Amino acid sequence: MRRFRPVHTTALAVLFAMSICAPAMAQDDNSQSSSSTLEGVWQVDVTILTACGGGPSGRHVPVFLTFTRDGKVIEASGTPLTENPAVQRMNPGLGNWQHQKGEQFSAVYWFFRITPGSTPPNLPAGSDEITEVIELSQDADSFTSNGTADVYDASGNFLLRGCHTLTGTRLE
Repeated sequence: MRRFRPVHTTALAVLFAMSICAPAMAQDDNSQSSSSTLEGVWQVDVTILTACGGGPSGRHVPVFLTFTRDGKVIEASGTPLTENPAVQRMNPGLGNWQHQKGEQFSAVYWFFRITPGSTPPNLPAGSDEITEVIELSQDADSFTSNGTADVYDASGNFLLRGCHTLTGTRLE
């Protein structure tokens, strides 16, 4: 019968300890203390501004934003409509977020637009690049943001920039 040597026993103990502790130690740079993290699912109200630097236009869009632990953003808009009723967005926004400092974060995500009434139907209309500057509340249950939406045509040419504000409430 073979006996364990002290080296084997020590190695097994170290491996066991690593298997328990590794998940807690494997957090990335986006991780914050539980009281100041953006991670999670948020219900968001987007207020479209009349112009960058202008006031509210009266138009609001409901959105769900998910900020994952590894720095990804998944945005699901409550409406497929855009400014132009002949153009719709048909996919979620996908991108990245990062911690800046204190309670400040930034996010960038993109989505595609199509023209459902075109011939043939559903031709690409372009894409939007959304950039957010996010300020998390002290209790980490809400945030505000100022953002831009850069609109590109189907060939990737820049068309215009729109601005908006966000107010978000944590769902978790």
